[in-house]
Amino acid sequence: MRFVIAALLWLSLSSAALAHALWIEQDAAGYQLYFGEFDENLREGSPGLLDRFEPLPAAKAFTASGAQPLKVEKQATSFGLGGAPAGADSVVAEQARIVERKQGDKVSRALSRLSARYVTDFTERKPVIALDIVPTGKPGAFKAFYDGKPLPKAKVEVGTEFGWRKELKTDDNGAFEVALPWKGTYMIEVMLLDPTPGVLGTEPYDSMRFVTTLAFRVPTGLEAPPRLPVTTPKRN
Repeated sequence: MRFVIAALLWLSLSSAALAHALWIEQDAAGYQLYFGEFDENLREGSPGLLDRFEPLPAAKAFTASGAQPLKVEKQATSFGLGGAPAGADSVVAEQARIVERKQGDKVSRALSRLSARYVTDFTERKPVIALDIVPTGKPGAFKAFYDGKPLPKAKVEVGTEFGWRKELKTDDNGAFEVALPWKGTYMIEVMLLDPTPGVLGTEPYDSMRFVTTLAFRVPTGLEAPPRLPVTTPKRN
């Protein structure tokens, strides 16, 4: 009973909706990379915002023996990630592009890096992308890294497939814990702004903006409310 009461209390502590991001889910066909708002089950499509991903995101599957590139194919409401080997315990996808914004007469150029990771269990893992979220060995325990180093005092947003969400912060070592009372898929999101300028290929940029997600499925626990119907906005 106390477990049920705690779950209901967490429902009452919901925060604002998660922003647009990439996330990965596993289904009978393999792995799917979505772009939209996970907690609202909003999945952008093609024709639509998926067509703006140029170049296509790059993806890899990780096994005990190393990383293997995956084939990325744009579909109606996702990017299919094909070719994951048996025994893959982590799948990562990422896209980097420069986004220009004009404020008055000033034009700023930011490197936008959208990343997503899916894990099959809570085994401890190492960071493999610039802004990364990894399990640390037990259910509900995670750590955020930036450039291979723990990311302290960062805002973390956790959401479920049925719309519950909560805001947390990492500690001084980049670690945080969250209760996982319901069965189903969860997603964790971290965003980071870095004013460091640089070059992508031959294109210069003034700053960097990272958004990374970690998705995973919890097989046991309370029965969750139904997932919201899929929404795919009609966009040019």
